[in-house]
Amino acid sequence: MSRLSRTVVVLLFWGLMAGLWLPQGAAARDVHLVMALDISGSMKHTDPQRLLPKAAHIMVGLLNEKDYLGILSFEDVTQTRLATGALTPAQRRRGVQELKRLQPRGLFTDIHQALSEALKASEPAGGAQRVVLLISDGQMDIDPLKGNSKTFVERVHQQIIPAYQKAGIPIYAVAFTPESDQVLLKALADQTGGRFLLIPKAQDLHQAFLKFYEVLKGPQLAPLVGNSFLIDPQVQEAILVVTRSQQGKPVILENPKGKKLSPATEGARWFAAPTFDMVTLPKPLPGNWTVSGQKDGEGKIILMTDLKLECPHLPGEAGADENLLAGALLQDKDQPVTAQEVLNQTTFTAELQGEGGKPVQLQMGAPPLEQKGLWPPDARVAKFPPYNTPGQWQLRIRALGKTFQRERNVSLKVSGPWYKTQAVSREGGREVEFLPGPGREAVELAGWLNITAPGWGVAGKFVQPPPGKGFCLALPADLSGLFLVNAQLAGATAAGRPLMLETLPVRVDLTSGAGGAAPGIGPRSANAATSQRSKIFSRSRKWLWGVLGLTAVAIGLLGGAAYLFGPRALQLIRRQPAIDNIPDDISPEQHVLLLKSHVEKLLKEKEALLANLAEVREERDKLLAAKEELEARLGQPSRDYQEKSKVIKELEKRLEDAEKEAKAVQEEYMALYARSQQEKQVIKKG
Repeated sequence: MSRLSRTVVVLLFWGLMAGLWLPQGAAARDVHLVMALDISGSMKHTDPQRLLPKAAHIMVGLLNEKDYLGILSFEDVTQTRLATGALTPAQRRRGVQELKRLQPRGLFTDIHQALSEALKASEPAGGAQRVVLLISDGQMDIDPLKGNSKTFVERVHQQIIPAYQKAGIPIYAVAFTPESDQVLLKALADQTGGRFLLIPKAQDLHQAFLKFYEVLKGPQLAPLVGNSFLIDPQVQEAILVVTRSQQGKPVILENPKGKKLSPATEGARWFAAPTFDMVTLPKPLPGNWTVSGQKDGEGKIILMTDLKLECPHLPGEAGADENLLAGALLQDKDQPVTAQEVLNQTTFTAELQGEGGKPVQLQMGAPPLEQKGLWPPDARVAKFPPYNTPGQWQLRIRALGKTFQRERNVSLKVSGPWYKTQAVSREGGREVEFLPGPGREAVELAGWLNITAPGWGVAGKFVQPPPGKGFCLALPADLSGLFLVNAQLAGATAAGRPLMLETLPVRVDLTSGAGGAAPGIGPRSANAATSQRSKIFSRSRKWLWGVLGLTAVAIGLLGGAAYLFGPRALQLIRRQPAIDNIPDDISPEQHVLLLKSHVEKLLKEKEALLANLAEVREERDKLLAAKEELEARLGQPSRDYQEKSKVIKELEKRLEDAEKEAKAVQEEYMALYARSQQEKQVIKKG
């Protein structure tokens, strides 16, 4: 059996097994958390209102009874304030009491001892994920009677970090104030697989606990849009954590019946801190709630609900050359929601944002065709371009229905690429190497190596890289010019996660006199350059023989390749008419639906054009070979080649126009959708 056939068989097998053993979502997991809090004397100045212990109350209040919690304080010495144990009601009460007792004291800050004691307190507890959360406002500052501070920093790197790595315990570190040892704390997080945050002011400390809770537990959220959020009947409990716009002034909630809730209201458990409010609403009234007195963009509504938004196949760590595949799936009582009347009326969106960058939002739809069998039925998928930049990226996924709204926020760590690419010179000429990164192993990858010559097109070679091993592309010795080489591959990780890769292009300079150019390549005349272009396409034709059999089946199902070149081909690619003469009196919602329908038609047209264009290009490669023979005999281009080249140009032009129109209409659709939501809120308030 050929390697291509094996790939097809394996993908079909995965499609049958996906619902049985592939990971179905980033479900909340049990956590074994030890918090190490700095109470050195400097905290009297950096945190005079004692906001740190109040902010830590968020974690004590949000973790559930299946989680474990321990609390340490450190300054000259490290003390166990709450022995690590299951978060029973009694453990929760003790945790709250111990946080109230914390007071700044001591002259020094012994981070080394704090980490040592936190490691001891993180004994295994079933299958819970062990995590240490450390917050400090200063540098490593050791009592001179113990030794030198610099020596203890070295011990952290040489002893403490390796011990955490061996135990598989990530450190979530917060550098509180710019004067803290950010370099050390960031190294603790990066080298143990944790997270690092810089919180410049005490007023924002609660944001660190809320962020880490999201990362650790992946809770179900209701989107807070402006000052309102929607509660549906499936919600058993809602917990709001909202930053106050004005210190000392609590936020005010208003339920769907217009009743205002404050800290004095019965039936709501209200924890009020100077900078934030945490409100627990058991069995909240369904409908639209509003909140006032909060800081814009700094609020979370955490839901306890049977109707959940799951995110299949999300990675904890991704490569810089990955196309992120963000998935969404609705579940009710752990069963997939399959009712089309619900799914068709639900808008799924994914938004990706890098550190300091602008968010990119995409509407989610059907999975990529070549990987459809790897996704659960009724899953919605968005495909983002490669990250390219390592760091922490934030992904927000939303499902907005008529009667419910769900949101998931995920923090993704982007590290090195799956493949490192480089151009090398060998005796036979130039090659481009694709070398896998450490620990990177994919299963049955397949795809294309692309050679792009600026100004005249792309040639490709079909490849199936061996798992965990490198591969290379040898450039023909008689090429001349500037070329870009990259790989586009699809498959799955060893753990079964769908994987799509797009490596960064490698620039290869084969011009005369350029460093590293292949030997024997000199200046070419214009005719020689034209002949050279024909040769590269002729070679690309040879590379395609491995997949011609599969392509022939597809062509047969579509009615044969000859169908593409007749008058009916132009009918097939005929553009859909634009949406004109829209009545002025239709509602924004109806306008949005019309635009959405038009976008879907344009996208389908685009898919058909791409399929037709790929087949036409394949036929063109064959014609190029015939063209060379005819030119040699007749001294003029083949008439058949010229006619089909016109068809290709027409296809390319129509495809480009369709893509532009689809993009423009989709942008207008998103803008109108946002405006219709705003108008809907105004109408409801009126």
